Amino acid sequence: MNGPNWQEGWNPFQEFHREMGRLFESLDPFQSARHIRQFPAINVYLAEEGYLLSAQLPGLSADEVELTVTSETLSLRGERKRPEGVKDDSYRRQERVMGRWARTVTLPDRIDESRVSAHFADGVLTVRLPRAESAKPRHIVVSSPS
Repeated sequence: MNGPNWQEGWNPFQEFHREMGRLFESLDPFQSARHIRQFPAINVYLAEEGYLLSAQLPGLSADEVELTVTSETLSLRGERKRPEGVKDDSYRRQERVMGRWARTVTLPDRIDESRVSAHFADGVLTVRLPRAESAKPRHIVVSSPS
């Protein structure tokens, strides 16, 4: 005999719960705001003697990016300009954000600012952030009374 499997059962409360969740999710006025990602997208990872930060900056050049670093903070700033000759009212879809942007990142350790270097190629900014000597682990010799 074919038909619904009532042993596993239809749970009307579970169905009601799922439908109510979908309803409230569709009414959430901040739903789109929560899905906005920060610009630029970055990765920070531990490298040989410090950290490497890579930031995706498509459509920009090296001279359009401002980079500052203080002991544990890195700041990126810039402006994505509109293409020349394209009027605002001619856009039918515009997903790339235009205008000034800024992003500040707190780094996991103190950085030796004097040795920071940056390279920009193919829309990707790569920043080498060597750890400060005071942030590196030190080997401590344990002595005992003799």
